[in-house]
Amino acid sequence: MNSDKSTILEDFLRLRKVKPEQALSLLMDKYGDVMNGIVSNILKKDSLTEEAVQDGFIKVWKNLSEYDQNKSSLFTWLLTIFKNTAIDHLRKESKRQIQSLDSSVYDNMKYSENTNMFDPGLLQKINSMDPKYRELVDLIYLQGFTQQEVCDELSIPLGTVKTRISTGIKMLRDILNILIISLFVNF
Repeated sequence: MNSDKSTILEDFLRLRKVKPEQALSLLMDKYGDVMNGIVSNILKKDSLTEEAVQDGFIKVWKNLSEYDQNKSSLFTWLLTIFKNTAIDHLRKESKRQIQSLDSSVYDNMKYSENTNMFDPGLLQKINSMDPKYRELVDLIYLQGFTQQEVCDELSIPLGTVKTRISTGIKMLRDILNILIISLFVNF
């Protein structure tokens, strides 16, 4: 097995200088399935995994000359590239979901303003909350999602959802206390 790894390394080092496309092909043949599995474990969605693996191999292609066998093994170098690429895709997907949820919060608040369900001052205070708390309060209390559904949809741990909800409720309580006090002062 060790001689197989050294043969792959020798072939890679030789090919990357004269035939880089063959060097990349060698890496794809030998490590493609493993890297796909690693990325899949991080992303948990096939559509994201496929795109991230392709992006990972593009990064490998662009950085073929950067590999230094004195710094790490070939596998470790590839693993680092693919792990970081998967994490980048995970962050990008989370931002995309948050943006879509933010617009959902805005639409709900706009609806509430139109139906006079909320005081405009309250809406302004709620909209000033940190988005990571505001979106969870909206999803769970205004849209009726369960904590587990939010956890699954946003790909964040259940404990994080519970903590953010607790913090968001405390923020809302503070907002309401301030509004009640201002009502009495102005009354």
